[in-house]
Amino acid sequence: MEETQSLYPVAQLAITIAGFASLVVVLKRRDDGMWDSGDADRFHGMLIHASFATGFCFLPIVLSAFVEDPQHLWSTCSLLLSAQLFWQTLMIARLKSSNWLTRLGTLPGFLAGILQVFNVFGGDGRAEFLPYLVGILWHTFQAAALFVLLIWVRPDQKS
Repeated sequence: MEETQSLYPVAQLAITIAGFASLVVVLKRRDDGMWDSGDADRFHGMLIHASFATGFCFLPIVLSAFVEDPQHLWSTCSLLLSAQLFWQTLMIARLKSSNWLTRLGTLPGFLAGILQVFNVFGGDGRAEFLPYLVGILWHTFQAAALFVLLIWVRPDQKS
């Protein structure tokens, strides 16, 4: 399937972002060897988003062994992705380090989940690849954004 070929570069990007996590672990610790809770949440979020992006890139390849109809394949993938996006939005909102800005930042992920639901149940009933790709790209973008936030040295952190 041609669409799955375009998921490989996205998976490679997500894996690369996750690979930088090992450098962040070494460089971002405080003097006592610990992290503050916000940095820990950003680190875990980066790993989670990169892992989900990678996993959802390979999901259609695995499912295509069991599902032959492309519309059924994209419906199944979009349904699983929407469930994951809604679950993740709820979990982020419940984090102790989440403030109103963090919770507001979950809105695009929630909207990506709604897009997946519309891909499954909306329109003419024919699920497509592009809405699914939007959900995966959301995970990839969010992993990259969390990486930048994690390595960003804020003025109050300068030594």
